[in-house]
Amino acid sequence: MASSKEVAKAKDNLPAGVYDYGEDAHGGFEETTINDLAIPFINLLQNNSPEVEDQTVEGAAAGMLLNSVTGELMKMPLIVQPVHKEEVWVEWIPRNKGGGVVERHDPNSDVVKKVIENNGGSRIPPKDSDGKRNPFKMPNGSGNDIVETYYVYCLILDEEGKSAEGYCVLAFSSTKITVQKKWMTSMYTIKGRPPMWANRAKVSTVKQKAEGGSFFNFNITAFGENWREGLIDPSTEAGRDLLDEAKTFRSMIMDGLAAPDMNSVSQADAGEAPAPSADGDDEMPF
Repeated sequence: MASSKEVAKAKDNLPAGVYDYGEDAHGGFEETTINDLAIPFINLLQNNSPEVEDQTVEGAAAGMLLNSVTGELMKMPLIVQPVHKEEVWVEWIPRNKGGGVVERHDPNSDVVKKVIENNGGSRIPPKDSDGKRNPFKMPNGSGNDIVETYYVYCLILDEEGKSAEGYCVLAFSSTKITVQKKWMTSMYTIKGRPPMWANRAKVSTVKQKAEGGSFFNFNITAFGENWREGLIDPSTEAGRDLLDEAKTFRSMIMDGLAAPDMNSVSQADAGEAPAPSADGDDEMPF
């Protein structure tokens, strides 16, 4: 595990706003440890999200984006600079039994291999007698759910896409996985093979229909007129700064110095499809 000094040094390179505090930069964070650092999720709210249904966040409505740590409703489109993608299989206690994350399993783990093997080699959960796809169950008989999930870690940029204002993680499970795959494909196939963190994207939401209801999904488009035009120019000072910040942030993730804040996000936003609401809306199929 990294020392407090190592964590503080790494964190000192993260986006810290537009002010220069000189030698006082990050003063008071000398004893910061790994347990103090958490990356907020950008939650996609549904009608039955607590923030909407119970109005725990003033003005929250289905289809909005919410910072899971600050509770801030994000302006759309949200401009992001992706830096790293991670596949995990998230184990959850079912919400009717209290809910909560149990563990994140590596996609190559014996647990995940067993889940896929038990499903005939398919990653898509089978339909039940009502025609609904429910999450896979853990093979150990615990009754916990296990959900294929992709996390895309990003820097949050200003409206002009020129400077970093923060960082976040977007979670893709269920029908969101298709959105993530299209996003990755769009970036991967750009001529010249730019790194992931040379890209910028606009994140908004779109309402989609499903059997028995509807739900909101991510809508991710190029920052420019196309993906190539949205690339960060490494020949400019602003471009080099963004690329350096992205690489520093990615190094922190790879070295275990930063991780998603699983305690600040609901199961519906971090790896589990929401249960349908009473009016039939917000049914997100797998």
